[in-house]
Amino acid sequence: MSKPKYEFGQFFWSDLTVPDATSLKDFYAEVAGWQIQEVAMNDNGEKYNDFAMMINNETPVSGVCNQRGVNKNIPPQWIMYINVESVSESLNKALKLGGKLLLESKKADGSYNFVIIQDPAGAVFGLGTVK
Repeated sequence: MSKPKYEFGQFFWSDLTVPDATSLKDFYAEVAGWQIQEVAMNDNGEKYNDFAMMINNETPVSGVCNQRGVNKNIPPQWIMYINVESVSESLNKALKLGGKLLLESKKADGSYNFVIIQDPAGAVFGLGTVK
């Protein structure tokens, strides 16, 4: 049996949310040597692009996202996502311990794709599951 790509408890993704991702994507492409792939977005009929940042034009490593649509309430910052076994269980623990839910994304069956939480000190992070 092969080892999973990401262990539970490990950071598995990062997104940068900013007011204008279009003007900032080239900065990170140049600084980090990433390539840019457009990701079509739609906010109530208004179309725009977020950006997947790639290594060797094939391996996605990060996102540079506009602070609009589902991301409109996320403060401008890098958000690291932690791989957890159960998003709902980890979210409930975070809320019980003083965390604040900022954003949730659910699948059609009602289970979570991911959540973004603010910890009691004000730091923001995401929880998701990658197996």
